[in-house]
Amino acid sequence: MRDTVAVRKYARALFAEAQVKNEVLACQQGLEEIARIIRLRDSLKDILSHPFITPGEKQRMIHSALGEYATPLLEKFLFLLVVKHRLDLLLLIVQEFQAEVDRAQNVQALRVRAAFPMPEVQQQALKTKLERWLHAKVRMDVQVDPQLIGGLVIQTRDHVLDQSLKGQLEKLEGVLYGHTV
Repeated sequence: MRDTVAVRKYARALFAEAQVKNEVLACQQGLEEIARIIRLRDSLKDILSHPFITPGEKQRMIHSALGEYATPLLEKFLFLLVVKHRLDLLLLIVQEFQAEVDRAQNVQALRVRAAFPMPEVQQQALKTKLERWLHAKVRMDVQVDPQLIGGLVIQTRDHVLDQSLKGQLEKLEGVLYGHTV
């Protein structure tokens, strides 16, 4: 629970400062880049947390890792996480920062699971319908899940719309056996 609160506070503080400095896109791209690097090389967190590496060297490593995405704001933020021993929260902070950006831009992030691969035309049609239904721009992460048998499961941050054959069969089973699903 405390980590969730800390993640939200760090992400909101960075977002607010990025808005003031008109660097939201730069921070978003930089956070995505550092998250990508950490996913590839988790050892970077260990190195940045090591007590025998000087703060100056850690700052140079952060700058180097960010590469073309380096901004003074983002470098200070990442160094703050290192100093406060909160670098373990970085990937969650990246997700929460993206959620802040989405809220500010009226974008709904959706996860769509389909039983079969969806052609681009079908994805675009679904996206258009969802944007009309939600009255917001939509960013979809489409994944194939053969266990669904057929249909789709659409998941927002708060809701799940299960239109899969598997889900329908489970509901039917619940009705037949008197269970509530």
